[in-house]
Amino acid sequence: MGVSRKVRIAIAAWHLRDFNVGLGRYGRALIEAIGRVDRENHYEILMPDDSCRFPARPNMRYRLIRFPIFKRRFWEQVAPLLSGSHDLLHLPYDSCVAWKRGKLVVTIHDVKPLLFGSPSQGRNVNSMVERFLVRDKWGRIDHVLTDSHCSRRDIVGRLGVREERVTVVYPGVEPERFCPAKSGPVGLGSGRPYVLCVAGADPTKNVGALVEAFAKLPLPIRGAHDLVLAGDFRRRVDLHEQVKRTGIEKQTVFTGVVSDDRLIELYQQAVLFVFPSLYEGFGFPVLEAMACGCPVISSNASSLPEVAGDAALLVDPTDVEGLSGLMKRVLTDGELRRDLRARGLDRAAEFSWDRTARETIAVYRRVVGEVGGEA
Repeated sequence: MGVSRKVRIAIAAWHLRDFNVGLGRYGRALIEAIGRVDRENHYEILMPDDSCRFPARPNMRYRLIRFPIFKRRFWEQVAPLLSGSHDLLHLPYDSCVAWKRGKLVVTIHDVKPLLFGSPSQGRNVNSMVERFLVRDKWGRIDHVLTDSHCSRRDIVGRLGVREERVTVVYPGVEPERFCPAKSGPVGLGSGRPYVLCVAGADPTKNVGALVEAFAKLPLPIRGAHDLVLAGDFRRRVDLHEQVKRTGIEKQTVFTGVVSDDRLIELYQQAVLFVFPSLYEGFGFPVLEAMACGCPVISSNASSLPEVAGDAALLVDPTDVEGLSGLMKRVLTDGELRRDLRARGLDRAAEFSWDRTARETIAVYRRVVGEVGGEA
């Protein structure tokens, strides 16, 4: 490849501790894939705890760095300074460091806070701390990775980052884990078939539209199915009230946060997966559901058409009647479900974490000037 020397790369993997959210899934899978495909460069993986175990690699050092003040904004500033010398630091999420010891690559998964506002005051405080410490964020960041062309357009348009400094690298899916069950959908504990959504408290997930659409299904169809909502909805009092108000309380299951193994079972056993989100930088649940052989109805907003391709039925997330109509079609048409299942499996197979790793490593090399000059 014309590389003159091995590149020393540090990856600040704070979000490994958030196993059940996209940032944690991205960080864990990317590090595992880099370890599989790259035996040349040297890596130091900076970890805030030991909750995630990686295979031993001769060119990878796993460095556990803990502080009494266990806050991300503090940890990410100090942890890279305590690591060995490196040519490049990768923050696999949207942040920045005040003191650089090499090149800096940052993954910005989306610009949702700019479009919809910050969901919590704590994040506003964190942003203030970062602005105070970092000041010229875009002057410090050498290159941006992002998950989709939709996010790239938003980063360039909303943040004013030059196009040549932003590279799209699609995330992947783990086919050895997210795969169809040996038998078909069998329902939840009751054995009843169910419609699944994997989301959380964030209002942009638009779960209320799904609740409304499910409630509008013709009674014979609605009565034969449950609605399973996986994720942390404890703070969504409005959603729980909506479920009661629409008369589907006995058919609605709030699972809470589930383990990866349980999540895969939910995907495998669902008769239909619905993802009505208003905005996603990528949309892991759509890809994971397809990989598990579950038919998918997805929002047509933001990056989701990029991920779904022609393997899902797409709908305007604000069109509750349209969503309910598509759900009726899928739930009553076995041939359509089989077709969506087959197309979804083919589509999911196009997203490989090994490819993600190779394309990410190519950016590392380019940024440090090993191949083709500066980024």
